[in-house]
Amino acid sequence: MPRAHSIVDSRSNNQAPSLRSACSSASSTIKQVDSTLALLRSDERVDEEDETQSFTSSHWDTDLEDDDISDSEGDEATSDKETYLKLCDSLGVIPVSRFGNEIGHEEIKINHRFLKEMGTKAIASVLLGNKTTSKLHVAFNELNIKGGIYMGKLLSKNRALTELNLANNNIKREGIVAIAEALPSNTVIRKLDLSGNGLGEKDAALLAEGIENNSSLHCLNLSYNKFSEESGVSFGTALTYNNSLLELNLSWNHIRRRGAEAISKSLRYNDSLENLDLSWNGFDDTGTAELGESLKRNSALRELNLSNNRISDEGIKNIAKGLEGSEKLEVLILNHNLIFNACQGVNKLLEMLHKNGAPAMKILAILDIKLDQDCETLLAKVLENRSGLTVHHGCKKSDCFVSKKKETNPFDFLKIYLDKNKIHASDLFKRLDTDCQFRDSLSRVEFIDGMKRLRVMSDFYLDKLVEILDEDGDGEIDYSEFVKMS
Repeated sequence: MPRAHSIVDSRSNNQAPSLRSACSSASSTIKQVDSTLALLRSDERVDEEDETQSFTSSHWDTDLEDDDISDSEGDEATSDKETYLKLCDSLGVIPVSRFGNEIGHEEIKINHRFLKEMGTKAIASVLLGNKTTSKLHVAFNELNIKGGIYMGKLLSKNRALTELNLANNNIKREGIVAIAEALPSNTVIRKLDLSGNGLGEKDAALLAEGIENNSSLHCLNLSYNKFSEESGVSFGTALTYNNSLLELNLSWNHIRRRGAEAISKSLRYNDSLENLDLSWNGFDDTGTAELGESLKRNSALRELNLSNNRISDEGIKNIAKGLEGSEKLEVLILNHNLIFNACQGVNKLLEMLHKNGAPAMKILAILDIKLDQDCETLLAKVLENRSGLTVHHGCKKSDCFVSKKKETNPFDFLKIYLDKNKIHASDLFKRLDTDCQFRDSLSRVEFIDGMKRLRVMSDFYLDKLVEILDEDGDGEIDYSEFVKMS
């Protein structure tokens, strides 16, 4: 196959192995591939079930079994490349050269490759027994139902993957069943991204059960889905009993009423969650009533985002009352909520801060909320007394008062981190690279993941920093520009 030479490592003439060694290596690879192909040629049986029917793993044949990929002798990465090429040939798909080149690496990134079902099948087959790759990114690849099933099988068998990005792949319910069923038995997965997959109520129930019974997952992204009221109830139950999740993103969904109340109540019992993003939902004042009560008892939460949740003055008052005794919350984001009149809710919030409530608070964001003169005066007093607090507020000059205080630059937080750790910006840039190698640029994903891992600044400022550093929009953060601006 012509493409094989561009992916499989070639050997120079003066390093050619003996004929016997070469034959032995080839024989091992052929046996390995034949074992996989024998299973792959069997008919796939993924039945299109009615959405109301209950699904289990017995409803499909994934063709991925433990003996698909056996331990190979010699260079394991080279053997896996050869196996991958054979699988692609058998399945009639074009090999992804980047995947072939990155087999055996700690991190594999093959986003936007239009893998679809069969391309995913080939990749999952090869990685089933892989022990070196811990991070896999396959976002925007149209995995669909079967692709989701293959990834579920990979999660259930592979014990090396700690991070899996499946964002924006149209993984429908049967695929989510496979992924959810794999979570309770998986003890190594740390980060899972299922954002943008159009998931709904029944998917939430399945995932919630998996989350509740998983003890390793630290970071879960479920944003940009179609979760609504019942989904919130399901996730609320899961959060009540889960004690490993540190970061949960449920933004851009439709969670409201009972769902909002359930998630809010769960924070009374959850003692692990540190970062919760609930922006662009419908928590309104009903949800914040329960949230306020939970904040009085919660001792873990550090960042809470409630932007665009139709919260009025009454809801802000609920939050302010709950935060009076909060010792941990550092970042509270309330942008774009329904505060129209005398700003009584924001006044209560500022009064609480003026009395040194929520002593750990570093950032309060209330953008697009009109402040009256009393609020402006009180805000000035708060900022004078609490030098470590930054308040972001203001909107269009024609609509409202705009803060006269200069908005904190994300580079200020970067400088604080560098000074505190006594390192140069160039050293930090190297630490952001998980391969610990010097490169002249990092992708946005690599940069953001690294900054979060090192806890340099909050997500709020990190987003601003990335927009500044990637001004040309090419998705790369340049080393020279980073050091220069730092």
